[in-house]
Amino acid sequence: MSVSLRLSRGGSKKRPYYRIVAADIRSPRDGRYLERLGTYNPMKQKNDPERISLNIERIKYWLSVGAKPTDRVTKFLANEGLAKKPSIPKQTKQDKPKKKTLEKLKAKEEKLKSKQEVKNAVEETSVTKDEAAAQPADPQPSAPEEKKPEAAAQPADPQPSAPEEKQPEAAAQTADPQPNASEEIKTENAGDKPNEPK
Repeated sequence: MSVSLRLSRGGSKKRPYYRIVAADIRSPRDGRYLERLGTYNPMKQKNDPERISLNIERIKYWLSVGAKPTDRVTKFLANEGLAKKPSIPKQTKQDKPKKKTLEKLKAKEEKLKSKQEVKNAVEETSVTKDEAAAQPADPQPSAPEEKKPEAAAQPADPQPSAPEEKQPEAAAQTADPQPNASEEIKTENAGDKPNEPK
């Protein structure tokens, strides 16, 4: 019978709790085991001493008998100095993208370059248009500035002068009939009076 030191899962959904056990290789993960050797609680912080607890004496016994720990249990044992850390082989092909993905990446880069070139061309044309528009635009603002004061002065001069001229004439016309009427009345009255005494 071959024995392995492995994790057996317990706990509720999304709250795992593991027992470190010595079990027969043929038994299921959460099934029957030979001996419980420790616990592992991943819900606790890494610096918490209760995160991993090991029965080191019994683990030494099972290792001496020929039990083989799994990779995760080997890491725990390496932290205690009971085993060497498992070496992770350098990935040569799996970490690199395949031919089709490389072709897709190149196509995306070409599209991005073409978009950048189009944007640069549009910016250059807009800059040249702005410069061309800026050169003739300088004399034009000065011409309307000169016209605006003249236009403002021309309507302003006739309007004040016209009401001033009309107002004295109107005043003279209104003033003239009143004295004339009073003079006529006086003359009529004066004419009657001298005639009456006679």
